[in-house]
Amino acid sequence: MIKGKCWVADDYVMAYNIIIQEYWTTAIDKEDNSRWVMAGVHEDFNSENAFKDRGYTFIVAGHNFAGGGKSIEHVIAGLMGAGIKTVFATSFARLQFRNAINYGLPFVTSKDIDKDCSTGDELEYNPQTGEIKNLTTGKSFDSLPAAPFVAKVGQAGGLMNYVRDKIAKGEAIT
Repeated sequence: MIKGKCWVADDYVMAYNIIIQEYWTTAIDKEDNSRWVMAGVHEDFNSENAFKDRGYTFIVAGHNFAGGGKSIEHVIAGLMGAGIKTVFATSFARLQFRNAINYGLPFVTSKDIDKDCSTGDELEYNPQTGEIKNLTTGKSFDSLPAAPFVAKVGQAGGLMNYVRDKIAKGEAIT
């Protein structure tokens, strides 16, 4: 189970706004990339560590979260460095969805979750069943549990860790 408070985003939060391009000056590093997360999405986060310091565990979003642009891994690393454990949305951009899998950050599709959550609500997520509970309102949401391979990658802390573990154990990568 994962518990924590959520921040609710609008539809079409673009990857280029999650971390604006002027802050892509460092290597992909969770801590460094987290400093300017959401700076281009909302003015409340347009100062160093403004999003991270609010202690959000989840992002709840609408349609096409992290869309636009190219496959920018800084975005996923930054979200993780800012304390985000799961992103729930009605849909995701394909490139960032794959990056999230590679890094082990759950991007979970849940129909209409953005309509029944407010910033600051306490949520509880069960990755094994896909159940999401809004502990503030009592409302529950369904999502599909992660596919077995995706769950294994997430448990290993990302694709590279998964592959390293398999190689170290002499096991096939399945």
